[in-house]
Order: sequence, then structure tokens, then C-alpha cells
Amino acid sequence: CAQMSLIILACSYVYQPDYSYKNNTTQALSLVIAFLLSSIFIPIRSNDVFTEAEMTSLLSTIFISFIIIGVLSITSVLPVALSIRDMYYRHKAAGMLNSRSVGRALARAEWRFIVFSSFLFCVVFIPISGIANSPSHTLRQKVRESFAFWGFFTFNVAIYSYIGQLFMCLVRGPGTAQILASIFIGINNFFSGLIVRPQQMTGFWQITYWICPGHFVYEGLCMTVFYEDARKVIVSEGSDYYIPLDCDNNLVGDVCEVEVSEYVDVFFGRLFNRDHIPRNAIILGMILFVVRMSTFLALKFFTYSGK
Repeated sequence: CAQMSLIILACSYVYQPDYSYKNNTTQALSLVIAFLLSSIFIPIRSNDVFTEAEMTSLLSTIFISFIIIGVLSITSVLPVALSIRDMYYRHKAAGMLNSRSVGRALARAEWRFIVFSSFLFCVVFIPISGIANSPSHTLRQKVRESFAFWGFFTFNVAIYSYIGQLFMCLVRGPGTAQILASIFIGINNFFSGLIVRPQQMTGFWQITYWICPGHFVYEGLCMTVFYEDARKVIVSEGSDYYIPLDCDNNLVGDVCEVEVSEYVDVFFGRLFNRDHIPRNAIILGMILFVVRMSTFLALKFFTYSGK
């Protein structure tokens, strides 16, 4: 009973007006961003044949979408986490609140926003962009793909949100937390698999690919919607993928046409694989677990302010 009372007290902090305002604003922005990004593809959403530029744009927009929403999540959570952290320090000094209670409250308050925000984004982005419109897939397959896409997108929002809380609990001031957040954002930008492709990360630099949460998110997003996608991509002569796709033996008339799934496979150096989806989900779950446990430890052992 005493522990439940502490949790209720902690929850009263995270459900303060500033926290609700942050969540409502971020959810509204998620809807707007989803529409802006997906509306670009309205003219081609029902196409069975894409140009290389259109296909690359689809892959790039999926990348941009999870990066933008992730950045929005981490930047919006930092100031609210600072306010909650400082109130916790004051009550901790008075013996009224412990780290376990406030840690659980932070997780409980944020998960509703994470699930709903990612759902709002996906429910707009997926149907408008047409990324799951492969004619070779049944309605049941498309629904399953959309739910899997939402699952990985939710993992992404959760990691950005909870790691923002961790950074604020781990260091003294908001400036340092923002620097850590910027480093995390930069790593995800460069090493998730688009700006620097998986096949380009060789030797020592392979470590950046494997420690980057965005890699597991991006692979999951792409493989859930483009696996066995029978739509076609026209590959122009001189393209970087003309030879790897064996276009000389895939000519339709004088045009090289390959399936979307095959193009995506070669685009990522055959290193993105549908079979990796369960592994990626497990790894992302482990990352979340480590982040949450680290937040509990930071709240328990670090006290930077007496506000």
C-alpha cells in the first residue's frame, strides 16, 4: 500500500499540465508530419511500376519519418524530465519519494504517448503513401505488414523518449543532456543504413552499424512492407544497381524492370533481411530494458539539484 501511494504521488507529477501539453503537441505534430511526408506520394501511391528516383524517395522518406519523430520525441521530453527530476530531488530529500516510484511513474506516463503518437503517425502515413500497396499481397498480409511497421515505429519513439529521460537523469544540467541527445541523434542519422549504407560500413566502422538502434528500426520498417513486393522498379542504364541486379537479363523491351523487393535487397547490399525481423525486435526490446534500468539507477544514485 505504501509503495502504491508513492507511485500515485509520482504519477501526479508526470500528469502535470506541462507534461500533458507536451504530449498533445507532439501527437498533433505527428499527424501533420505524417500527412506532409506521405502526401508527396499521392500521385504514385497506386502505381505498379516505379522509377528509381521514386523508389529511392520512398526509402528515404521512411528513414526521414522515424528520424524526425524520434528527434521530436527526445527534444520534447528533456525539459519536462528536468522539471520532474528536480521536484523528485526535493521530495527525495524529505523522504517522501523513492527512485523506484518516480521511475515507474515516468515509464507509465510516457508509454501511452508513445503508443498513441506512433499509431497516429502510421495510420496516416501508411495508407496515404501507399508503401504497403503491393498487388501481390492479400488484405490480411497488408494489415499484418502495417501492424509490424507500427511496431517498429513504436520501438523507435520509445527509445528516443526514454533515452531522453535517461540523459536528463544522468547528468547535471539540460545543456549536457542536450549534447548527449545531439550525439545520439547524429549516430542514428548517419549509421541507420541510408546516409551510410550497410555495405559501406566495413572494417572497424562496422561497430557503428551494430550499436546504432536506428539500424534495427530501419531494417524492420523496410523489410515489413517491401518483402516479396511484386511491384516493379525501372532501373536505368548507368545506375549503380544495373549490374548487381543483372539488368541485361531482366530487360522488358529495352527497359530493365526488377521487383521492388529485389531492388530493396540490392539497395542495402543484401544485408537487410526479412529473417532479421524477430532478432531486431528482441534487440530493440533489450535496448529499452537497459535504458529503463539505467534511468532507475541514475535516479537512485545521482542527485544534482536540491530544487
